Amino acid sequence: MPELNTLKTLPQRLPPLGPRLTGTTHRTEVVIRRYRGGALNVFKFRPKSTIKKKVIQEYFFLWMHKSVDLVRFESFIRVPEIFFDMIGVARYGEPRGTWRARLKQLLFWSSYANTAFCLVIEHIFFIQAADSSANFLQLTALAPCIGFTALSFVKIMTIKANEAKLTGMLHRLDEMFPKSPILQERYGVYQYNRESQVVMKSFSVLYMTLIWMFNLLPLASMVNRYYTEGTWLKELPYFMWYWYDWHQPGLFEVTFLHQNWGGFDSAVFNLSTDLLFCAIILLLCLQFDIVAYRLRHMLPNDHEELIESIRIHQSVIELSNELERIFSPSLLVNFLGSSVIICLVGFQATAGLTPIDLFKFVLFLVSSLVQVFLLCYYGNKLIEASAQIPYSAFEGHWIDASVSHQKSLMLVMLRSIKPQKLTALKFSIVSLASYSKILSTSFSYFTLLKAIYEPTNVSSQK
Repeated sequence: MPELNTLKTLPQRLPPLGPRLTGTTHRTEVVIRRYRGGALNVFKFRPKSTIKKKVIQEYFFLWMHKSVDLVRFESFIRVPEIFFDMIGVARYGEPRGTWRARLKQLLFWSSYANTAFCLVIEHIFFIQAADSSANFLQLTALAPCIGFTALSFVKIMTIKANEAKLTGMLHRLDEMFPKSPILQERYGVYQYNRESQVVMKSFSVLYMTLIWMFNLLPLASMVNRYYTEGTWLKELPYFMWYWYDWHQPGLFEVTFLHQNWGGFDSAVFNLSTDLLFCAIILLLCLQFDIVAYRLRHMLPNDHEELIESIRIHQSVIELSNELERIFSPSLLVNFLGSSVIICLVGFQATAGLTPIDLFKFVLFLVSSLVQVFLLCYYGNKLIEASAQIPYSAFEGHWIDASVSHQKSLMLVMLRSIKPQKLTALKFSIVSLASYSKILSTSFSYFTLLKAIYEPTNVSSQK
């Protein structure tokens, strides 16, 4: 049986011994039971203090329950940084002034210029189509693509304009991040990391599927028509105005690649910004959980622990306010634009399109709904994480504490009664309630469009 004095020599990584593990703490001993291969192993300890009891329990929980690598802070922002690499935005902690950094700057500004050019010629095409009384369906198909590109433009400029502030935020969160296996197990870092990986990778797959469906379906359609009908009818992925005849050999290939590049950049601009926003909120929620845990398990009259908890709490509140100042304008544009985009895409999906176009716009609709839901879900998660602080302080061991300690806890509870909220320039709170309002607004626009389109369609058929 391992002795107490061997705890310092326990290795950081130990082989897993099975999931069936229970532990109990009595007044004078710690009992840990492990079930493995039908056999019951019991470890009993009689430590001299409550602190040693907790240390023994946590060490043996890690030793017998699971073998995990330490979660690195960078793992929370790894997925958005992969997409930042694709568009030339510097990673967190990446050195500046190197040749690699200069090449990434060149990549970013060329991607930015190409996307801006796509946005301009999309608007020109839309204006010309509206002046020529073009098909209503064609206009409503073009409008969400313009909105998508414009939204990506706003988001990536939010990142670029606040690059130094975001780097400072990440640096502070990195310093506060739990870096020992005991602390990571205690505060649930593994669960947070698992959630971030599942959500970010799933959303990335959805967005990449969407953009490459739009980018490559015209090419697949051209190849299919060539083999079935023997004709090569050139198509482009998006409606854009050009001053030259893009059907000509050589010009078509360049134009097709230029549109694919612009579509991909628009998707990555949107995706990387949203993922970084969600990752920072998740890290803030982790810190609020840490404060709640420390207040809940703080011993009576432990003033050092109370001061440290208050320091962390103040830092997290400051970071939350900084996050709102950075992303608040883009969130307002996102909420306003998403209402219109969801309406138009939903209208396209119900307008009797071909199966291929129907699949594209249904995927577009799902991606738009998921994108707005993620922002609202994590905004709501921040509200819930910050709202638990006063309850956690009340659940702590304050009854046996001194009056001064109790008054200090009371001040913490009063400060945290108002939860942290992210807003869209104070017009709307980023929460699940806002998501329902966006859907309601989109549905109102959708019914209005259907009411306008159907009588016009009937009269044109007559």
